[in-house]
Amino acid sequence: MKIIYDDIIYSLQKAGGGSVYWTEVTKRNKRESVHYAYDNSKENFFYDEKNFNNNEKWSSFLLIIKRYLNLYFREKKAFIFHSSLYRYCKNKNAINITTVHDFTYEYYRKDLKSILHKIQKKRAVMHSDGVICISENTKDDLRKFYPKYNGIIKVIYNGYNTENFFYDSDIEKTKKILFIGARTDYKRFDYAIELCSKLTNYDFVVVGGGEFSENEKRLLDAKLKNRYQKMNYLTDADLRKLYNSAFCLLYPSEYEGFGIPVIEAQACGCPVVCQARSSIPEVAKDSAIYIDSTSIAESIKAIKQLEDGAIYARFVSKGLENAKRFSWEKCSKEVDDFYLEVIAKCQKV
Repeated sequence: MKIIYDDIIYSLQKAGGGSVYWTEVTKRNKRESVHYAYDNSKENFFYDEKNFNNNEKWSSFLLIIKRYLNLYFREKKAFIFHSSLYRYCKNKNAINITTVHDFTYEYYRKDLKSILHKIQKKRAVMHSDGVICISENTKDDLRKFYPKYNGIIKVIYNGYNTENFFYDSDIEKTKKILFIGARTDYKRFDYAIELCSKLTNYDFVVVGGGEFSENEKRLLDAKLKNRYQKMNYLTDADLRKLYNSAFCLLYPSEYEGFGIPVIEAQACGCPVVCQARSSIPEVAKDSAIYIDSTSIAESIKAIKQLEDGAIYARFVSKGLENAKRFSWEKCSKEVDDFYLEVIAKCQKV
């Protein structure tokens, strides 16, 4: 059965987890398919036409409006429609599939853009024959926010690039604590700074997430003067080296749909320090050091366990083993199997 992919995610962000997921899952598809993208997709770091067999381009003029419009394709036979960001196809022959990553907008945002996003997201889900959730936690949230949804729900975990992220025991460990990605409130960047301010033997390395705000710069200068470093976009090769050399990844987020940096770091022999919130415990299980933002003292004590060589080696080993549970190859195969499951159910109706 033909698959129509809606690649709008590439036009709405220059990089990010959504783009990574979409690229890794769809480029492995072996079925007949066509990708519809807007002409500004080339600005996205992960977009590469060579990944796809068939490509169609739309004009990005008035994309600010078009992004909220659902689609119609003149297909006379049943086909799968899978959007990268909460759009559905109104053709009665369409079997609509939606991937739901998280519910950060529902929990943390109340502005006009988030209201439109939430309306669009709910419409897409409620018109979907099948929904993919990237963790059990996301599935629980979906049931909470859309209790009347009666289609098929499947948990399919994200993966990581196993060819680019791996352990290199020849790389020497350093006294660097990493913080990766966005720094919105629920990511608890403030908590990370506070912890590192008390771990005086370590430098704090922040990767990605855009430039520091004035408030962030003031806080860093007050708490970690001359002990922090900012890196913007890194290649996978550079990020792999950084993971391998770091003392640990500090990932204190209070909400994640999945948390790809957790398994990337573990695959590179970098212990993960995180909070036992949302999806993180099901992704990391017992392979991470868990801390709690309600107690700085206890968090410091937990992190300092890693200064014991035997304990450090144990968490490196546990992380390497845990990362084996995930890959984009596995994720993509499960997505393809889910298409077949949904098709089978729709054809019986």
